[in-house]
Amino acid sequence: MRKKIKTSLSVKVFLWVFSALTICSTLIYGIVLTVLPKQYQAVSNWKLEDQTNLLVSRLHELQFEDAIDTIYDFCIENNATAILSDDQGSLHFGKIKTEELELAAVTNSFATTVTFSDCEMEYTLVVSSQTQTADTILSLMLKFLPAVLVIIFLLSFFSALICSKVIVAPIAKISQVSKRMTDLDLTWKCEINRSDEIGVLAVSLNTMAGRLQTAMEELTDANRQLTDDVEKIKALEAQRRNFFAAVSHELKTPLTILKGQIENMIFGYGDYQNHQKYLPEALKSVEEIEHLMQEIILIAKMEQIDLADSLQDVSLSKLIHEVVQSVLPLAQNKNIKIHQKIGRDLVLSVNPNLWKKALSNLVGNAVLHSPCGEDVFLTLQEYELETVFVIENTGVWIPEDDLLHLFTPFYRADKSRSKATGGSGLGLYIIKMILDLHHMIYWMKNTERGVAFYLKLNECNLKEPSEHDKEIRDQL
Repeated sequence: MRKKIKTSLSVKVFLWVFSALTICSTLIYGIVLTVLPKQYQAVSNWKLEDQTNLLVSRLHELQFEDAIDTIYDFCIENNATAILSDDQGSLHFGKIKTEELELAAVTNSFATTVTFSDCEMEYTLVVSSQTQTADTILSLMLKFLPAVLVIIFLLSFFSALICSKVIVAPIAKISQVSKRMTDLDLTWKCEINRSDEIGVLAVSLNTMAGRLQTAMEELTDANRQLTDDVEKIKALEAQRRNFFAAVSHELKTPLTILKGQIENMIFGYGDYQNHQKYLPEALKSVEEIEHLMQEIILIAKMEQIDLADSLQDVSLSKLIHEVVQSVLPLAQNKNIKIHQKIGRDLVLSVNPNLWKKALSNLVGNAVLHSPCGEDVFLTLQEYELETVFVIENTGVWIPEDDLLHLFTPFYRADKSRSKATGGSGLGLYIIKMILDLHHMIYWMKNTERGVAFYLKLNECNLKEPSEHDKEIRDQL
């Protein structure tokens, strides 16, 4: 029971109001019980005295015979008795009824002298009240005390019950809402339409919940973004570690070969005395190392480049022409034909050096990995109002499992990782970095004729060529 009282505001308010009303009502009745009989006695005495004085003033103007009737009337009206006496005897007026003897008593008497208009003799008039005493009234009030207490108890009970419901009901709703807030459940609204302090509290809770919901959503978004950023940083760190590990592996082989060749030539072991034969091979190893280092340096520079400050307008047709001319000797050696189906010219807002490097790697890889006598197609296609640049080489296909890893540093579809079937292993990785830097979407897939690389040109990177660019394109 104590626990219920401690934890329930409704029970507390009920007990407080019930106790206060019961105590106050009992005290008021007790005060009335104490004061009323005495006040009633005092008022009765004052009234009797006042009426007696009025009677005496009237008797002075009446004859004795008429005065007798007046005294009788006075006793009847005021429930009193009177004695009129002189030296020869006395007359009594009024009497107490037998059934009233137990409840009535003489509370006070007033004696005075009176004279009448028809004689000069003085008479003595004694007037006594015939009324209930203070003790009688007190006994009557005590007799009704149990009924009064029951009424007080019932009125206090129902009044306390109504007050507890009216006051505590909205607070109970707010309490339920606050419990949901502790569980971070903000999908609610405190529906209390009041203009008092409780209503203000409900409005404040609704406002706080709305702001807290907004803050929680912002924190959730920020946390999600932070998590994504951390995952990206971890992925970049892992990629960087893997990259340097792969670089170490790629450099180790040519350096070991170069070192062995030079040492054997220095000491003149066996056939290595023929410097004319092995010096070109050593030079080839040095060139491989040099090419690898140049691409590593390019990758390092791209990680620090500010693309926004290096963007320029470049003609796509002109750039493709320059790239094709640079790889044309290799294509002719392999009897590979390069077909250009660009159609309309476009002006790209890109870093010219990086984009040319990416395009050169793409076209060079297409020629390098195509069998002799095949074809390479460079086309500009429209897919649902999107412009896509496609490079397709025929006669060769890539296993589906390898397509997902082609842009990984030093990854080769040839499991032997032989450089006879590929370059440094960084070509596609450099393409990936350049295109990611330009926020371009790209993918590779096998086709019926071979392998195709698709590059979606962003609208923000496209511009219509000027008249001067058109003239240059026509000349090409």
